Amino acid sequence: MSMRGPAEAAEGERGLIPFFVLVLVLSLPFWILGALAPVQPLAGLPLSGLMAFMPAVAAAILVARSGGRGALAAFLRRAFDGGRMRDRGAWPLLILLMPVLGLVAWVVLDGAPAGPGAPAWVFPAMLAAFLAAGLGEELGWCGYAIGPMARRYGELRAALLLGVFWALWHVVPFLQAGRSWDWIAWQCANIVAVRVVMTRLYFGAGRSVFAVALFHALDNVAAFSLPFFGGRHDPRFLAISLATIAVVLTLARLRSERRQ
Repeated sequence: MSMRGPAEAAEGERGLIPFFVLVLVLSLPFWILGALAPVQPLAGLPLSGLMAFMPAVAAAILVARSGGRGALAAFLRRAFDGGRMRDRGAWPLLILLMPVLGLVAWVVLDGAPAGPGAPAWVFPAMLAAFLAAGLGEELGWCGYAIGPMARRYGELRAALLLGVFWALWHVVPFLQAGRSWDWIAWQCANIVAVRVVMTRLYFGAGRSVFAVALFHALDNVAAFSLPFFGGRHDPRFLAISLATIAVVLTLARLRSERRQ
């Protein structure tokens, strides 16, 4: 007999292939926009980065189509589900992981030059913008897709599969930002590793979309803030660091499951 509640049962019925196809279709106009208007609001961020909202749009379309307005309203409320977080003494430390790694990279790789090269208001503005974009992604990736994927494939395999799709989805914007193929390869490895970490955060912290979106936003703030301090985003350092952390988190989860 199934022990799943109504929400989990509905989640399990979601079509994954239509979701991923719709994300790609909705992203295509932004890839075209990035090609036609080579403008970068921030260094390394082309206009095609606006596709960040498309996972949430794709998920909302499919939820509304299958469940109507009530299901859509419940789905959109997941953007503000920070109250779902459990073990609040531990998971906030993981949410702060990317700024900490950015600080370490700044010190180790760049010698920590003093003083930001931007006014103070830039950083909270970046956090607000990237939190909105993070919710635009994580409502789709975590709020819609990762639950049914984890039930079909297991948490780790689901995280790796989603991470690969997520990485490939970013390749066009990376190219439009003028990145080299070597940089893109390391950044894609970084993206897959960070998705494993984010998936562990999602399931470990009570399936909070907001928690993962905040992690995502702080990751972007750390990456795009480094040049203001004379630093740089080094995907090799991050890929190796995050792969190590992902392994540790996965082993800790497996050990916890064996004890139960």
